[in-house]
Amino acid sequence: MYFKKCTLLIGLLFSTSLCYSQDVEKLEKKAQKYFYAEELLEAAAVYEQILALDSENRTASYRMVICNALLDPRNSTMDDLLQYKSTQGKRDKFYYYWLGRAYFHQNQFKKASESWKKFLALDKYKSSVIISETQFFIDWAERAEVHHSLSENYEIDQLPEPVNSISTEYSPVFFSESNELLFLSDKGNEDQEEPFQVYHTIRSGGSWSEPTALKHFGRFEEKNANIEVVNESSKIYLYRGDKKGSLYSSHNNDGKWSKPETLSREVSDSRLESHFFINEQENTILFANRKKGKSADLDIFVSRLDGSSNNWSKPELFSEAITTELDEDYPYLTDNGNTIYFSSKGFGSIGGYDVFKSEYDASTNSWSVPISLGYPTNSIGHDIQFKINTNSNSGYFVSDRLSALGSFDIYFFHESNKIFLTGTIVDGDGLPAEDAEIHLYPSRTTGLEIKTMTDQEGKYEVHVGSEDNLKVEIFFHDELVHGERIQTPESEVKTMRKNFAIDQEKKLLVEHNDYHDPTYTDLDNIGSKFRPSNKALLSNLYFGFGKVELATSELPKLEPLLLVMKENPDLKVEIAGHTDNIGDGKANLRISVLRARAVAKYLTDHGIPKTRVVAKGYGYAIPMASNDQEREGREFNRRIEVLVLE
Repeated sequence: MYFKKCTLLIGLLFSTSLCYSQDVEKLEKKAQKYFYAEELLEAAAVYEQILALDSENRTASYRMVICNALLDPRNSTMDDLLQYKSTQGKRDKFYYYWLGRAYFHQNQFKKASESWKKFLALDKYKSSVIISETQFFIDWAERAEVHHSLSENYEIDQLPEPVNSISTEYSPVFFSESNELLFLSDKGNEDQEEPFQVYHTIRSGGSWSEPTALKHFGRFEEKNANIEVVNESSKIYLYRGDKKGSLYSSHNNDGKWSKPETLSREVSDSRLESHFFINEQENTILFANRKKGKSADLDIFVSRLDGSSNNWSKPELFSEAITTELDEDYPYLTDNGNTIYFSSKGFGSIGGYDVFKSEYDASTNSWSVPISLGYPTNSIGHDIQFKINTNSNSGYFVSDRLSALGSFDIYFFHESNKIFLTGTIVDGDGLPAEDAEIHLYPSRTTGLEIKTMTDQEGKYEVHVGSEDNLKVEIFFHDELVHGERIQTPESEVKTMRKNFAIDQEKKLLVEHNDYHDPTYTDLDNIGSKFRPSNKALLSNLYFGFGKVELATSELPKLEPLLLVMKENPDLKVEIAGHTDNIGDGKANLRISVLRARAVAKYLTDHGIPKTRVVAKGYGYAIPMASNDQEREGREFNRRIEVLVLE
């Protein structure tokens, strides 16, 4: 009886373990499909489920770190991913690809470029798609590195809490020499269909008051979250998407804003969209609009008020000079009407939207070629809603850069004097510390981090603000090895030299190239740019001995391949037939061709164009196992392979 109970218990435990293993295996396959489709939010959710069942699952832990590094770089550190360098750095040939992506999101552009170059240098199969993409990333990182090293004469201050928050802050407009601020935010309104409200705050003694919601302005959708102020007449203008889109204005009387009233119908019917600008004279409106029939390609249009008729002109393109095939948006025209600032994804933007300016030349009646405002105004994120007070050469803009607390934060920019900081870093042996990374944090500004790296001689150079107390951190081989503060001189002193000696000695870095590269890619991933190889196996596809027709019972096994072909409309494949060596060579070659054609016909019969499918037969010329025995030999050689045609 005891033996019988033990046998039942062992059987139950085995059955439970088997079910548990099958559950994890199903989840792993699901997560991998999401991961390689770069649907990282969905992948992370499934990897969390896997880790709840199997906390020691190394693949799930590793890929969770990648998901976090790309989804939430603000709350991730490179240490999380670098800890896998000695393990996944050998097993996963895509490790340096992901490492480059993570470095890039952390604004460490040189290390990002180096990581991507290591990935391309691996003597392993890589899809043409990922090769092309990685080359694009390297170019982007190198341009970003140059961009960040040429800091313009501006400093930025990230507005502190309670103005900025973990919510989204948009559309800052200011009064009273930048000490009174109106802006839009979705604070506390996450569940509303129109979550944004206008908020008001005042700066006193260097700090901002708790923002107050001006509820009588109503609520706004994100795409309509824009307000403009005319200081001369104490008016605020706002846009609502109702009634086919209307522009409203409100007056400030003794510190109180009136109920918004709509402007004339001529303006409302002018194809005006939310990201508008109105000048101090209230006779010129600039706004972004999409070309008819296009879902992208925003351009900036202008409408002018006719003083005699009090009608607005038909909108026209502001200038061909500030137009690209990409989006131009968020216009701002200076008081004299001679300079326009706007955000664009074109003109060599280093991120998504960058801020550019163009100046009017009266002698030629034309606008100049736009130039970027450079770093720190522009970043690899979206930098939008730039508004400048030309009297003080300062103002506000909005950005979703790495330092932002929420989705978008408000930043204050102001002019500053720069000096040239240069020097040398040596290691514990007194030798040049090549590729040491220097992080500089100005004390009188927030949200700004200046980075540079040493060259082969341990030398560095960077522009920093004058008369500032800089916090300095030096990283060597990804470890923080030195920290101190330095005081920069007055702006009259154009150059400051500062050398550093760090305790850490130079490490001997050994790179391993023994990457795991499976012979076959899972069929689900054969269309992915992350496919480990260029071929997949249609396993267990049965053809009778000497037969070339597919049995009806075998057709469902081709459905995954059909699904992959439909999900990847640019994918072209070769269906390769193989046989064992039993029988005549010519007969086997013919059989292998006809079997490949049978699979190809299934695909074309189900809507896949013939131009995307090539059928070839190889007979028994390329065996994958010995033909000396049937089991795990000839049965393996009778196969159909799917090869991606690059």
